[in-house]
Amino acid sequence: MLPLARDYINWRLDPLMVLVWTLAWATTHLLLHRLVLVPLSDSCFPTPNVPKRSISAPLHTRAKENGKNNEAKLRLRRNLERLSDSEFPDPAKELAAAVKAVNNMKKKFAKAAWKCFVYSVSAVVGFYVLFSDNWWMEPALWMLDFPNPTSSEMKLYYMIGFGNYMYQTLSLRTSETDFAAMVLHHSATIAVITASYSFGFTRVGIIILLLHDCSDPFMEYAKCSLYLKMQKRADLFFTIFAAVFIITRNILFPYVIRCAHIHTILEDGSRMPSGNPFWTNFCLGCLWILAALNFYWGFLIVKIAVRTAVTGEVEGDIREKD
Repeated sequence: MLPLARDYINWRLDPLMVLVWTLAWATTHLLLHRLVLVPLSDSCFPTPNVPKRSISAPLHTRAKENGKNNEAKLRLRRNLERLSDSEFPDPAKELAAAVKAVNNMKKKFAKAAWKCFVYSVSAVVGFYVLFSDNWWMEPALWMLDFPNPTSSEMKLYYMIGFGNYMYQTLSLRTSETDFAAMVLHHSATIAVITASYSFGFTRVGIIILLLHDCSDPFMEYAKCSLYLKMQKRADLFFTIFAAVFIITRNILFPYVIRCAHIHTILEDGSRMPSGNPFWTNFCLGCLWILAALNFYWGFLIVKIAVRTAVTGEVEGDIREKD
């Protein structure tokens, strides 16, 4: 990849490109939802049709066994009058409850499928950008020639990440049990992306973006499999997700932060850039916030793993309320 000039930032155009990519993700979501995800959900989760059941049949049978006489018919009528709603359920209410449950499952499936698509696309682009050069193999090169030479591919990946996290932040639902943690995570991520892009720490920024994209496709695919009642597949992909998450976010990510701490120190002991280390320290602080949240979610993953070992199956996304 041929690096751009160090003035790769266009302060007028780049904010507009962030907005464009945010709208691009929103438009893609809308079109994919209507054209693909909704039809797919409808085919996977057909609307139930609860037939009317004859609740009185057993009583008629018992009456017949006792003889078809007026006394038996009278007992039958009295028994039917004493039936409560729980003993004599309304077919319309049963159907409404079943339809509501199916529609809820359709929404969960469509959401998980969309996230699986988004994270997969982002991860593929990230791996392509990272493996297009070899600077990532040596941590000392991450800060070489500061501000980092930034290629057009690296800039594209940044714009994709900007748009993705902006759209995710705007799409957060309060029904998630860790809504506040998600807002904090996305805010810190956007702050890190912005600061690293603006001040030339783009190599570390690319690595951090990719580390946070690697594990999510496996989780979302596991959730899709769980909703489709493919339990063995859900268990397999949750196991893969747990392993990838712990490796990338709880092991490699703290290592990246440590390397960033070490290699941003200049020969005189001060923090780069010389004379103005505020934004470098700001980025490092945001990274530790992300690390703390990653350890929190790592704890939740271990909690799900323990529950799975006890029950023998994945029970769903621990972050979502029913």
